[in-house]
Amino acid sequence: MGNIKEVTLAMVHDKGHKMIYNDFMLLDDNFDDEVFKGFTYTGNPMKILFVMQMLCVRGRMRIRVNLKEMVIEANDILLVAPGSIIDMVVCEGDCRMAVMHIDNAKISRQPTLKIMLQFRSLIKYDSFITHLGESTMKQMVNGYKMLCTIVNDAELRYKDEALEGCFQMMISYWMSEIVKQDEREPQIKLSRNEQIFKTFLQLVQKNYMTHREVAFYADKLCITPKYLGVVVAQVSKRRPLDWIRDYVILDAKAMLLSREYSIQQISQMLNFPNPSFFSKYFRESVGCSPSKFLEQDGE
Repeated sequence: MGNIKEVTLAMVHDKGHKMIYNDFMLLDDNFDDEVFKGFTYTGNPMKILFVMQMLCVRGRMRIRVNLKEMVIEANDILLVAPGSIIDMVVCEGDCRMAVMHIDNAKISRQPTLKIMLQFRSLIKYDSFITHLGESTMKQMVNGYKMLCTIVNDAELRYKDEALEGCFQMMISYWMSEIVKQDEREPQIKLSRNEQIFKTFLQLVQKNYMTHREVAFYADKLCITPKYLGVVVAQVSKRRPLDWIRDYVILDAKAMLLSREYSIQQISQMLNFPNPSFFSKYFRESVGCSPSKFLEQDGE
């Protein structure tokens, strides 16, 4: 495994007709290629350090991720999680696909994308395929084409906001399909650890404004804080405090950028003892004070 090459988003920006935006999002597709005779990659393993999403609208593709072969067919969408190792890609016949490469670290810092927290919880510990209905795939493809239009519009002044809204719309359709499939297939049971993690996230979503201590959630789950830490790390590769902090900071950023509330008001709404404690918590999470964050417009 010593020969595995780590690939960053910046390393895949120089190919063909790919569209790149601010070292943050790269888009590519073969929708308009008159002839596509297939593609095969069986070279050295690559570890991707970004999120990769593949939308298949026609044909079939085989890809090996973390030594597991996955088959993607029409109306399938594949999410490949950051840190995954790819050592084979085979597009068979007239396969038509769109691929989105996204810097997960950057998009997870977007303050208004609360749905991204739920999306990140779906990534969990592995890559996965979702089969979409015809109408949902149509919306996903329309969203992808709109992303391309936004990236190519040199005169659009609010490009970040347009991209954010478009991407959030796509994720909403995707996650809605996942929820519907879960409801139709209740017989698929989660492991005990996965169920604990899922319940933990539900508890965090309801209580993060008033409870930021791991012990509170462990008590609700009737397990020890140490065991909760082990389970969350095993399932999500993150600590319980990281998930709790994500929700707190997301709301804090959104309220700061709205410019409707003072730091003292935000501190009170998020139930911090005082503004100084809130500012310290924010600085440790974001790397700067709330006031400095506002000066930089969240960058």
